[in-house]
Amino acid sequence: MNENKGKEIISNTNNNQTSKPVKDNKEMKKKLMRIMLIVAGVLVLFLIIILIFSLFGSGNKSYEEIEQDLKNAAIEYYEVQSGLLPQEEGETITVRANALVEAELMKPLSELREGESCSGRVEVSKVGDNIVYTPYLDCGDKYTTKELYKAVLEQGIVTSGNGLYDLNGEKVYRGDDVNNYVSLDNAIYRIVKVTSDNKLLLILNEVDSTLSSYYDDRYNPTKRFNSGFNDYRISRIKEFLDDLYKGKNDIKILSKNDKEKLVSFNLCLGKRNATETSNTNAIECSDVLENQMIGLLTASDYMNASLDINCKATTDKSCQNYNYLRLKETEWWLLTGNAANDYEAYVVKSNGYIDINTTSGYKKVRPTIMLNNNIMIKSGSGSEANPFVLK
Repeated sequence: MNENKGKEIISNTNNNQTSKPVKDNKEMKKKLMRIMLIVAGVLVLFLIIILIFSLFGSGNKSYEEIEQDLKNAAIEYYEVQSGLLPQEEGETITVRANALVEAELMKPLSELREGESCSGRVEVSKVGDNIVYTPYLDCGDKYTTKELYKAVLEQGIVTSGNGLYDLNGEKVYRGDDVNNYVSLDNAIYRIVKVTSDNKLLLILNEVDSTLSSYYDDRYNPTKRFNSGFNDYRISRIKEFLDDLYKGKNDIKILSKNDKEKLVSFNLCLGKRNATETSNTNAIECSDVLENQMIGLLTASDYMNASLDINCKATTDKSCQNYNYLRLKETEWWLLTGNAANDYEAYVVKSNGYIDINTTSGYKKVRPTIMLNNNIMIKSGSGSEANPFVLK
């Protein structure tokens, strides 16, 4: 009897020793689970607090949102006071943010950017048939609305190598590697120059077979053939460009939004000789067609883009060198006619120099447009990989 009791005691002792670790493991798992649930709950609560604070804790809007508020308020403001809108081409009026606030069309800027001192205005311009609203926001060192031409000029003026040159009273891009790319809605353009009044002349970067035309193909009595005339005013190529701008030929190089950023400009139609060495546009601009929305590049503008010192006369082959305007395997019309013959105009050859061509030739068309000086930059550095993007 005693021996059995001893065995029972030993057996019970062993059973108690093996059951405790199992119970401890279960308790440990429960504790870890509770800790994990508590941590997860705290994280969720923390995220909710951050979300609530971002929505209601700060009244700040982004600068771009405020610019859009200014624009929308101005549009609504002039819907009621349409008689105050500009009536003449190029006319501009200004409405300031405090007037829009007084009209209860937007909140004060101090509420939209708490802790910052900002001022704002909207410039309203008539461009063609459109009324264009351009908002400006100035929050000191923290943010200021920047025009494209200012971003261009910030690249700096150079006196050698690729870049922006001070030339003939304008800022002109020269060389074969320049940061002058601009992305519009439907196409990439290159900035040719900044004019003396800070407008920007742009040229289409690439052209395809759809952008082709005769300069002119009318019957020329001197040649007794349909050789055409180099009078741009009555040319086929002007008809082509006008239809292109109006969207009549289903080629969309400009969106409605793009057109609102444009301003009319004068086309320089003066004719020059092949040996002419002037590159100031003085010869071309001796005859001007005013208030055009689309055009072509002059011979002087093409010559100025080359950095080769041997690019002196109109048809010098050296003008193909160090010239970003050159398009390989593409011949395209310039605006400039040959002064020697009324049936000839200048083309840029596929290897990049200017040559004379009968106006009845069928060549690529590379349009130019003019951006207004109040066009704002959204992003970009002007490089091919990171072109200027406009607001």
